[in-house]
Amino acid sequence: MTVKPTLEELEATHGGVDAISRHLLDLSPFSIFISRIEDGRYLIVNEAFCRNSGYAMEEVIGRTTTDLRLFEDPADRQRMVDAIRQHGEVREFEIRLRSKMGVLYCNQLSARPIRFKDQDCLLLIAKDIGLLKQAQDSLRLSEEKYRTILETMEEGYYEVDRKGNYTYHNEASRKLHGYAAEELMGKNYRDYLHPDQADEIKRLFNRIYRTGVPSTILDHTIVRKDGSLRMVEMSAYPLREPSGETVGFWGISRDRTERKQAEMALQESEGRLRLIFDNANEGIYINQEGRIKFPNPKTAAICGYSQKELNGLPFVDLVHPEDKEALYTEQLSKLESSNRPGVFSFRILNKARGTLWVELSTVGITWEGRPAALNFLRDITPQKRMEAQLLQAQKMEAVGTLAGGIAHDFNNLLMGIQGNASLALMDIGPDHPHYEKLKSIEQYVKAGSDLTIQLLGAARGGKYEVKPTDLNKVVATSADLFGRTRKEIAIHQRLHQELWPVEVDRGQIEQVLLNLCVNAWHAMPEGGDLFLESRNVVLDDYYVRPYGVLPGRYVKLSVTDTGIGIDPRDQKRIFDPFFTTRAMGRGAGLGLASTYGIIANHGGIITVYSEKGAGSTFNIYLPATEKAVVEHEAPRTGVITGKEKVLLVDDEKGIIEVGKLILERLGYTVFVAHSGRDAVALYDRHKDAIDLVMLDMIMPGMSGGDTFDGLKKINPDIKVLLSSGYSINGQAKNILDRGCKGFIQKPFGMKDLSIKLRQILDSRK
Repeated sequence: MTVKPTLEELEATHGGVDAISRHLLDLSPFSIFISRIEDGRYLIVNEAFCRNSGYAMEEVIGRTTTDLRLFEDPADRQRMVDAIRQHGEVREFEIRLRSKMGVLYCNQLSARPIRFKDQDCLLLIAKDIGLLKQAQDSLRLSEEKYRTILETMEEGYYEVDRKGNYTYHNEASRKLHGYAAEELMGKNYRDYLHPDQADEIKRLFNRIYRTGVPSTILDHTIVRKDGSLRMVEMSAYPLREPSGETVGFWGISRDRTERKQAEMALQESEGRLRLIFDNANEGIYINQEGRIKFPNPKTAAICGYSQKELNGLPFVDLVHPEDKEALYTEQLSKLESSNRPGVFSFRILNKARGTLWVELSTVGITWEGRPAALNFLRDITPQKRMEAQLLQAQKMEAVGTLAGGIAHDFNNLLMGIQGNASLALMDIGPDHPHYEKLKSIEQYVKAGSDLTIQLLGAARGGKYEVKPTDLNKVVATSADLFGRTRKEIAIHQRLHQELWPVEVDRGQIEQVLLNLCVNAWHAMPEGGDLFLESRNVVLDDYYVRPYGVLPGRYVKLSVTDTGIGIDPRDQKRIFDPFFTTRAMGRGAGLGLASTYGIIANHGGIITVYSEKGAGSTFNIYLPATEKAVVEHEAPRTGVITGKEKVLLVDDEKGIIEVGKLILERLGYTVFVAHSGRDAVALYDRHKDAIDLVMLDMIMPGMSGGDTFDGLKKINPDIKVLLSSGYSINGQAKNILDRGCKGFIQKPFGMKDLSIKLRQILDSRK
């Protein structure tokens, strides 16, 4: 390692350099500091270093990097020293540092060795690149959005250089040409055009290059990889560098084969028109005086009638009664009066009286000397279903937020009732006149707690104990429990033996299965068959896109009954909270809403297929995991006492009062704090005496998460039991991931609390 001149040597050469250096150091916008190579002890730091790190100068000088925990990864400093030993110095060594307040910020370090006060030291300059990182992230997100839009648009998008070689093409363009991505990249337009059209494209590009004026729409025919021809409508624009230089061209390509063929056929014979109609991929027919003429097979397939039945039928007779006026007749009249082509959508009833959403493209023509319209009919029912699913997800998100807030407040009330009832029961025996009344209170609290569990499911909250799980075992256990109480239902299990593991909260998935089984039981009042089936599936991007989840490996669980089925009008609302078709008092309407919320909170999908009188099938898709299954442990029973000291933290006065009494009855010594700040201050004073902190998650001012972080700074090995009536945006799991030892949901009984406390206190971690 080459050692540069020392500061003393510089002082000897240039008189007064030490004072000047001090000014230069403090005026620098960059952090500058000198530390010993041996142990990282700071000898000199400038004001920028103190400003960025949050430490005063006297807090830094003489302390080591380990003392200040400045490096997010302590091993980073040694890697930097090793790099200096190898190369003599480092420049722009990117590293993440931690401020005094625990805030992480990104820096680029440049360092070289020097001799200072007869010691081997490092001279370091650090530049804060946080804003640069944000700008890079924003640019990356912008580029990702741009690419996503291009790759999902229906029209072909292309970019070529000045020689006409592809430099970019989207998925629609690749499909249009019939080539794979790697085959089309670099390909020249002459490779897929008829020779007589290649020159025309060349002249078009030359004109754009000379004038800078974009092209009008140009029609041409391309030869696909399989030799088939497609008629394409193309536009072209100059592709410029920031300097203004034209480096190529970009544009949009649309496949107009069917429409162009239809237009040409209309100018020729009826025989050629029939040939095109019969091979078109969308419904085509002529509408003259309101009646269908020459419907092609695709039109017949969409409508469910034969071509003979459709010919001469007034098209308006197919339109759904609710859409005849506003969505069909009115839109068609507007297009006819403006004499312009147009596209609009509405519902039709097919021959089986099923409802379909269709999109109609219409253009005015003359047929047999009289005005008519050439119509293109496309079934868009799948797209409409996707839109409905997206709307359902958005609606559930909004309703779930409200439901979760109600559940949180209600659970706090139940906690006070449950705690006082438990304390009263410990003081009396079964022969006491109030014993049964108190037990009834506990049962009512349990019923209320079950209701809030349903609300939390609808709110997509409360997923706390997530473990890799064998879904088959959960299904088998749930089926066995349900089957014992519903003898009139025959349960059939078809479970894949090599099912992939899933990471789930076992209790919530059991709740989902119970909800679906109970729902099936109500659909089969006189008995029937219930089928539970599991298997591995791989879902592609097209399937998962409406649900906002990632494509990949999933475990599919199907629950099928042979009951009365679901009315089509009700299928749109079955996952809405408080919607029920049962009589008043027979259900709160939260079962399926909770099921939907729980599955969505696990990153999964739930769908339903049902026909009136033919039963229903609910399909659940849960993301598979590579992790090994963690076997389920049976819960401990009985109240377990202790003698340790517990700090109870909650902003609700009633919870503090009843919680303190319960903990004391369990044998614990109790400290109390009514806020996060009080808890941190109290723990700092008595940390050696407190064995465990019982912390509320939702508190005003300093939240449970911030309080946990403050406690952990005082004692990294602190044992904390988190409690709450609700989880907001995964806060509970985030706190657990940061080292919290356990979670208990309000309202909890004395037995459950005693078991949870002993699990944490008796653990070695």
